[in-house]
Amino acid sequence: MRSENWSLRKIASEAGVLPKVARDAAAEGVIDAAVLVETDVVLVRLYGALKRLVWPEERRPANQDQALRVWEAITVETARAAIPDDIAPNSGLFIYQTGCTLATGPGPYCQALFKLADEPFYFAPIGKWFEELPSRRRAHEQAPELASV
Repeated sequence: MRSENWSLRKIASEAGVLPKVARDAAAEGVIDAAVLVETDVVLVRLYGALKRLVWPEERRPANQDQALRVWEAITVETARAAIPDDIAPNSGLFIYQTGCTLATGPGPYCQALFKLADEPFYFAPIGKWFEELPSRRRAHEQAPELASV
């Protein structure tokens, strides 16, 4: 997945976030700006979503830089460990105030939902985000050609 030349700006563009989000992700160690790879797009997209999350009764002044919270670091590392080997198109992260649960398929989704029934959570469809990476899009576009050969 290293075939393209990646920059923070290109990562941000593919992730659908502002370049500042990618720079902040690099500054906080979510990605390594010296060695950018395609899967960093998923991590930056996740990081951008996590930084906007504010749990009920949590106070986070918008005018102050916020360090990576423990549950954010746990979530990013869970995603990093899963990509690409443990990611299927329907993989997702159920993110809650104390961490996250990686789930793939209806059974694990139901387990996560039952576990989180009485607390707020955020669902990040990282499998879908992984499938939207440029190399995956190209592979899907070429797949019908291979089927007809």
